[in-house]
Amino acid sequence: MKRLVTLLLLCCIAALSLKGQDIPGVKLSDASGRTVTTSSLIDHKTPFVISMWMTTCKPCLKELEAVMDEAAGWNGDFPLRVYAVSVDDSRSLQRAVAMTKAWEGVTPLFDPNGDLRRALNVSAVPQVFVYDKDGNLYHTHIGYRPGDELQLLAALRKCAGK
Repeated sequence: MKRLVTLLLLCCIAALSLKGQDIPGVKLSDASGRTVTTSSLIDHKTPFVISMWMTTCKPCLKELEAVMDEAAGWNGDFPLRVYAVSVDDSRSLQRAVAMTKAWEGVTPLFDPNGDLRRALNVSAVPQVFVYDKDGNLYHTHIGYRPGDELQLLAALRKCAGK
């Protein structure tokens, strides 16, 4: 129990230390293997979400399913941009790519070398980051419970000033 409390405290401190920081400049790949830089996610018009996940993480998959369900009915004042970044290593990359083929409402990206994971100090998944239109960190959340996707959308709207 003591270890769990310590781990949660460390995760909260790490999340708070990121507040206001810019998105780190890291190279990821898309499902076709093309390089995608994190700076290309910034459009200076709308906020966006980066959801860190793994193929073996059941809460990650439940969270992404809930986000995709919300995305299907999204009729907000701005486009809903969610990037699901797999932190599976190169041995599991093909499995992760295969899992994302039927996904709708999120854009799958892959971080097999863990560059973005390290840059964001992600110690546990799922972890979600909300960035403003200029790539500044606005909100982060670790873990998933049903209903968290609604808080995520509320944070997006607030970040967008809607």
